[in-house]
Amino acid sequence: MVDNPTSDPLPNFKKPQDGDFVITHRFDADGQLLQQDVLPSDAAWMWKSYALADARARRSLETDESLPEMVREAFLTSGDQCQISYEDGWLFGELPDLQHEHYGDPRELGYFRFAFSDRVFISGRRHPLQSVDDVRQSIGRGKIRPVAPIALFNAIFRRFLELLKAEIAKLSETLDSIEDHIVGDSWQGERERLVPVRRQIVVFHRYLTAATSLFRHIDHADRRALPEDLDDLIEGLSRRAETLHAEGDQLQQRARLLQDELMAKLTDQSNQFLYVLSVMTAVLLPSTVISGLFGMNTGGLPLAGSVHGFWIVAFVALAISAVVYLVVRRIGGSRN
Repeated sequence: MVDNPTSDPLPNFKKPQDGDFVITHRFDADGQLLQQDVLPSDAAWMWKSYALADARARRSLETDESLPEMVREAFLTSGDQCQISYEDGWLFGELPDLQHEHYGDPRELGYFRFAFSDRVFISGRRHPLQSVDDVRQSIGRGKIRPVAPIALFNAIFRRFLELLKAEIAKLSETLDSIEDHIVGDSWQGERERLVPVRRQIVVFHRYLTAATSLFRHIDHADRRALPEDLDDLIEGLSRRAETLHAEGDQLQQRARLLQDELMAKLTDQSNQFLYVLSVMTAVLLPSTVISGLFGMNTGGLPLAGSVHGFWIVAFVALAISAVVYLVVRRIGGSRN
């Protein structure tokens, strides 16, 4: 479903240019995309997409009297946060989406602002978003025919969940590879692979938690006010998000367990290094003391006049080190 946005313009579909701040698409009652010169009165509904990073888009929204005040405020607010509300026949809010692969990191999340009634769908974003562009490309090629704004919203958010599911599947494969190395003997260096995977899982899980909570909240809070088709849509998307949230939760637990096991292996390796270092220190300590005593430039040192003095002192130091080594080995063996 993913298409290259740098390809030739789609038939009957306006290709966004760098200077565009709002793109309007009109549809008939069957969800067929109409020509750009069709009058608004001849269309069943329309989709207006705003580039919110452009100051002209913000001014256009501010002066659009056809939009309710709460919708304009939702689009013009400076902060980014997951939210969704229903009021006066408008469902509006802000939901996460993956950044477009050609204009950013596809593993990073952006924000998709939307509002729609029965005849108008309005969207806005500060960065190119993958799900929105995928749906736009599919509409232009006739693969998707949204008969109403609610169908467009359904297609965009379902596409986001599909992309997120694919990313979670990739992270799961990476965890499988890391797990195989940790269980085996080639676990060194897996910590550098596990850390970014855990971070990505945490980010995805956080936004899935927020989206799931939002759908659940509006389903319970505004259930009586929602039209039947919108209520069914919210319930369906909520179930899909909850399923994906459960998968993300399991993946997060797996990553945490793998990190614990990896840290246990690193701790065991560190303990082995410390044990070897301690043995070496204990073994070399007598030799160090003896060499320090006989290395003093003072008179009266024993064996100073003997031709075999060095060998006698060296033999004594080695004998004491050997005894210390045997004692340390026996102590270590009894503890194991």
